[in-house]
Order: sequence, then structure tokens, then C-alpha cells
Amino acid sequence: MRILLLEDDHLLRKHISRYFELKGHSVDAFSDGEELLDRANLYEYDFFIFDINVPHFNGYEILEYIKSKNIDTPVIFISAYTDIESIKKAFKLGASDYLKKPFELAELELRMENILTKFHKEDAVELGEDLRYDFQKRTLYKNGEPVTLSKKQNDILFILVKNRGNVVPFDTIADFVYGDDMVDYKTIASHIRDIRKKVGKIIHNVRGVGYKIG
Repeated sequence: MRILLLEDDHLLRKHISRYFELKGHSVDAFSDGEELLDRANLYEYDFFIFDINVPHFNGYEILEYIKSKNIDTPVIFISAYTDIESIKKAFKLGASDYLKKPFELAELELRMENILTKFHKEDAVELGEDLRYDFQKRTLYKNGEPVTLSKKQNDILFILVKNRGNVVPFDTIADFVYGDDMVDYKTIASHIRDIRKKVGKIIHNVRGVGYKIG
């Protein structure tokens, strides 16, 4: 599991990171909300752990931004704020859970495991036309054989398959694939055409909005 951690207390950040890394997980840790937004690709993670009171962009603001991007990754807040209004605000914004400091790391892990049981993650999905996408390997298979795609093409396919059945806006695709780099939407369209040449027309264009699978 890949975890994104936002915590400005150096010792606690170190302990949380170390705990989950020893469990075999990958942890990207930040102490500053602005740095997190600048450097982390929010679409890449399986779980978010956010403190609220951090420099520049606080945990609430980060969560609001995530929800504006239609990212459904579960979020647990860890905070010294114990008043009911802070807790209510966290859940209203879309937090999955709220853990008051101080806490045992084992309790944090248990709460995360409980949340993940409700967020079923598929290992693979059938797309029709003898196509199967493996989320763990991030690989598309046709008739059991891996389809060779460029890094950008595979990133585009991943975000579309992950959100299959829903239209993924051009901006979301650009954010995920290119980050802060400027990109002409014609470039995305060109990648889509190249993918279609290899796997057929499983990707549909929704004019003026974006693309979708399914």
C-alpha cells in the first residue's frame, strides 16, 4: 500500500513512516501542505493520513482540494484538536475517520484496515474485447498478453480504467499524467488515438468534457 502522510511534528512523522514501512508499505511524508501539493501526485496513493494544523495549506484545505478533483482515496485525520466542531468539520469535508492525538500506532493501523474493508480495491478488471487491466501491475492484457504502451499512454489508461463508467475531465487527466507541466490537450488526444490503435475503441470521447471507459 502506498501512503501519503502530512504531519509537521518531525518525531511523529518519523515514527509513523517507520512503522508502516516495516509493515511493507511505502510512505511519502511531508510536513508542509504547500510542499505536499507541489510534489505529490495525489492520484498515486492508496491512503491519506493528514494532520490538520500544518504550515501553509492545512489538512482541511488539502482534503477540500482532493475532493474537488474527485479523488476517492480514504483519508484519516490525526489531530490534537479534540473539540466536536473540528471533528464534525473533518467528516463533513469527507474524512473517513478522525483519530485524536496522542494515539498508539497500532490503533491507527487498525482504523485504516477497517476503512479499507469498505473501500474494496479490485486487483484487475475485465474491459471486454478480450482486454483485462491489472491494477497491481498497471498493465493492460489482450488475449492474455501484455500490451506495450508508453509511460504517458499507460498513465492515461490507468486513470480512465480507475474511473471507468465516469467521464474523466481533460484537466484531471493532465494533472495526473503531467503534474504541473503545461500540456496541450491535443497531446492527450494524440495519446488516446495511439492507445485505440492497439486495443480498439474502448475509450470514448465526451465532446468538450473529457474521456471515459465503459
